[in-house]
Amino acid sequence: MNAAERRLITYTAAAHAVVHITELTYPALLTRIGDDFGVRAVILGTIASVFSWAFGASAIPAGFLTDRLGSRRVLFYAFAGGAVSLVLVGLSPNGWVFAATLALLGFCIGLYHPAGLSLMAQGVRQRGLAIGFHGAAGNAGQALAPALAVGLAIAVDWRLAFFFLAGVSAVMAALLSITTLPLRGESEVLAESETPTKFAGVLGNPAAGRGVTAEFVTPQPGEAQPRPARPLFLPLMLVYAAFVLSGVVYRGAITFLPEHLEINVDKDLGGAFVTVALLMGVPGQIIGGTLSQRVRLGRLAPLLVAMAVPALILTGLVTGGFLVVAASIFIFFYFMNQPVLTGLIADYAPAGAVGRSYGVSFFAGFGLGGTGGVIAGALVDRWDTAAAFLGLSGFMGVTLLLSVAIWLMSERRSRSMTPEMVGGGS
Repeated sequence: MNAAERRLITYTAAAHAVVHITELTYPALLTRIGDDFGVRAVILGTIASVFSWAFGASAIPAGFLTDRLGSRRVLFYAFAGGAVSLVLVGLSPNGWVFAATLALLGFCIGLYHPAGLSLMAQGVRQRGLAIGFHGAAGNAGQALAPALAVGLAIAVDWRLAFFFLAGVSAVMAALLSITTLPLRGESEVLAESETPTKFAGVLGNPAAGRGVTAEFVTPQPGEAQPRPARPLFLPLMLVYAAFVLSGVVYRGAITFLPEHLEINVDKDLGGAFVTVALLMGVPGQIIGGTLSQRVRLGRLAPLLVAMAVPALILTGLVTGGFLVVAASIFIFFYFMNQPVLTGLIADYAPAGAVGRSYGVSFFAGFGLGGTGGVIAGALVDRWDTAAAFLGLSGFMGVTLLLSVAIWLMSERRSRSMTPEMVGGGS
């Protein structure tokens, strides 16, 4: 990676961490907020889903805005809007206002992912590794969120956590407006590359290299794969469906994991154990990103999902120290698969629509998948937190079936490729 690429990764990694600290602050404070407003688990889960729906819904307009206005302006809107929304969340006088302002917060910070990921996919040649580091920073933010939020809540009040994050978001927005950051597109980074003719194959969409270089170098196994001229509609739809089901599992698990650990491990140290478990997502993302540079993405996806399913089942069955281990293993394999799914979107995205494709994928994962909060909350109210994780395992099982289908289609496509089908019009 050259200097511009490293600076780009550094900024987007920090931004990603802030977004996920903000996202996980509500689950970390869920019990305290519920006690303050006097609401049941299913309502708390529904509020989490409303946040997630807004978080995902803004991804589609963010994708279009990214393709039209560029990543820098969309990132500014995300953090400036997030700063205002966080102040409003902290000032909420009751549960209704809290739900509404949290939804506004979700919409604002939901603008981030299509802009940030489009930037990574189109601005860094080693896409898989870059996305892995980007994801690891997000996981580090998730892991930090419980300790930060609970610590501020114990010291003063749960509202202070949201006010603190408002200040951080304002700083991120200010950096975008007053400093020169290397938030560039593909052609600008390419201009600094010593080997520009190899860059056209990075995106999984050779047509994206059109106008920059006409040469397409056949990628290695973990690089983006050459695409036929015909649209890859069906595999793209399967990847979107995998995002939906994976999002259901994510929202349900991440919302009730703190409470599950407080009940079944230690009430006072539950937040610390959540941090331990979530930290496993950091090496998971990095290893997943590294493997995606070396192994075909279609082959990796079913393997990683298959490893996550039993760990999720055990998270619902065991208690004590074994629960912390099971949750950590699940989070490791779940997030290890994220660079793979993200890379598949770039591989199958139509020419010139990488931002929009990421917008749809994050609407699928965080928006439609946000229903996981309602599902898990209903299971907790009917039985307990363990039932929520067992129920979510069923959704993970269906994700495994989709991943196998994507793998089979990927293998068939690879066998049928001919030189005439490569190049996307170059």
